[in-house]
Amino acid sequence: MTVGILVSVILGALFGHFLMPEAFYMISGDLLIPGLCVLLFFVGIDLGRDGTVVASFKKMGARILIFPFAIIIGTLLFAFLISFVLPVTARESMAVSAGLGWYTLAPIILSEYSAEISALSFMYNVMRELLGIVLIPFVAKYIGFIECVGLPGSASMDVCLPIVERATSPNITIYSFVSGLVMSISVPILVPLIIGL
Repeated sequence: MTVGILVSVILGALFGHFLMPEAFYMISGDLLIPGLCVLLFFVGIDLGRDGTVVASFKKMGARILIFPFAIIIGTLLFAFLISFVLPVTARESMAVSAGLGWYTLAPIILSEYSAEISALSFMYNVMRELLGIVLIPFVAKYIGFIECVGLPGSASMDVCLPIVERATSPNITIYSFVSGLVMSISVPILVPLIIGL
């Protein structure tokens, strides 16, 4: 599965760079949303067929919220530590990482602060999602199911949800969706709060 995902991303990048007609770029964004909805629809069907999703969610209760908050705290803590070896301040590093993989929102918020930090945020958050797409099957197989949920950040509830569902189990899919939801809600709060906008 990892190889298939990696080959798909590379082929897509090559096709987009060398072969894609310019006119397609005008409609590609509009095609992504329906495509993603179809993927999520089939994930929902799989979850419904399993029959244990509602029971599992009730069993986990509020404890399921511990995991996304642990991901957020871990992300911000690492960003603070890595700022000592990067040419950015701790506040800037933490604000960039507070995008939690949401590469379309965090850079826009940070553009009011600095174009350079906004560009850094875009690159960081795109890379987080792409590495999540590539590494989820590997981490699920060799490290653990629950650990792979934190990789893509907020994308764990949409783009990466089908990959998590395929690589893990229905119980972990619930963690993935809730984690992505909590992180998505956190981004518009944390980024401006940390950067001081």
